[in-house]
Amino acid sequence: MKKFNLQLFDESRAALLRNAIADYAEIDGTYELMGTGFTTLDESPNAKTDSETYINETTASTDITSYETEFSYESRLIPSQKAIYKLWKMGRDHATGTDAQLSYVRVELFNPIGEATEVSAEFTARQFVVANEVSDNSGAGGEKISVSGVLHAVGDPIQGKFDTVTKKFTAGDFKGKYDA
Repeated sequence: MKKFNLQLFDESRAALLRNAIADYAEIDGTYELMGTGFTTLDESPNAKTDSETYINETTASTDITSYETEFSYESRLIPSQKAIYKLWKMGRDHATGTDAQLSYVRVELFNPIGEATEVSAEFTARQFVVANEVSDNSGAGGEKISVSGVLHAVGDPIQGKFDTVTKKFTAGDFKGKYDA
């Protein structure tokens, strides 16, 4: 079991490093860490807005009406890394519809729920169904092969918690260390 040094996430002014967020893809019924081989995995909420200026105002009022969340990624093609291989294979096989979808969980390792033990380590998390758009499989002679693309959210995320020991997601309203 990998232990996390939670003292890295203290009350100082230090900004979090990227490894404070863990990403998991469900592959054949098991959540696999999207870590080794991934060089980027970014989240873009892509809020959609509607603006309107009322007759008694000179400045527009803007409402957030929806989101089109995307997770762009780049990775090296390492076949032993199950998440990378699955993403690559979806693009290789030209998967469409539900065949191009998978369950994806984004875990906030900086926001623990309770104390971590050897049998349980729970953190706030969000679960998404995502559609995998593979945009490139590339690599020149002598270079590592790269797989890049975008995971498009399908519907709304589910709030919950993720146990990094058992690799189980539980839906619900859970409060972590930094939640009010």
